[in-house]
Amino acid sequence: MNYSDNKNELISIMLNICARVVSLIFIFITLFRKFFNPTGNLVMGIDDIWGVIFIGAVSGLAFGIFYIKKNLSNRWFWFLQILYFSILNATVCATGFYLNWFKKELKSILVMEAMFVLIYLLVTFCVYAFDFNEAKKINEKLKARKQR
Repeated sequence: MNYSDNKNELISIMLNICARVVSLIFIFITLFRKFFNPTGNLVMGIDDIWGVIFIGAVSGLAFGIFYIKKNLSNRWFWFLQILYFSILNATVCATGFYLNWFKKELKSILVMEAMFVLIYLLVTFCVYAFDFNEAKKINEKLKARKQR
């Protein structure tokens, strides 16, 4: 695979991460409002929508840190996972404080953190499942070639 293919693959993965994060945030906001707001009404301003898109974009761009080095050791992998998690958490907190998504109270911050961690885990699982599926397809193709 040449550099151009690698770059296109990275951009595709980053856009995929961004789309998943934005989608899951909107799903969580909708469900949270439905179950915890007596009227179930959901009113989002354009700033809120841009805030969600910003968080998705940072998630996608920050994912590029995993392409710094090809064969990561276990220690490097976990360091990058923690760095990625920290970047995203800081982005969510800063955006949330700026847009008044939560109160500056412990309970409100903990609810926001819980939603962040859940979305982070779901997106991580989706990426893992997608990679696992791709590896499975490649292995099946290799088996088919060997049988010829």
